[in-house]
Amino acid sequence: MSNLDLFRLDNLLLPEDKAIRELVRNWVKSRFQPQIQRCWNAGTFPLELVPELAGLGVFGGTIQGYGCSGWSALRYGLVLQELEWGDSGLRTFASVQGALAMNAIHLFGSESQKQKMAS
Repeated sequence: MSNLDLFRLDNLLLPEDKAIRELVRNWVKSRFQPQIQRCWNAGTFPLELVPELAGLGVFGGTIQGYGCSGWSALRYGLVLQELEWGDSGLRTFASVQGALAMNAIHLFGSESQKQKMAS
């Protein structure tokens, strides 16, 4: 992603927001991007990277508890923006897993389902 900040919005971010954004940005550049052409040509998604994504906390990023990151909507948006920069499929994968699947379990699931979601 470009470091161009025409509106100086970075000045409004907390250092922690910038740090997680940078962490995800570096992961996208070093781990995801080197595989994008191979995946595109093969019509695949690099599922072997999913545990790394989980380790970054991108799944269920705004969920409090159950091992989730509990980020603010702003911080989660910054993370998704970095994933989108890498590939829209990558961002969609994280969004669907977190917002649709995990959020539904968090809101409507049983306690045992929520515990399983955390593992």
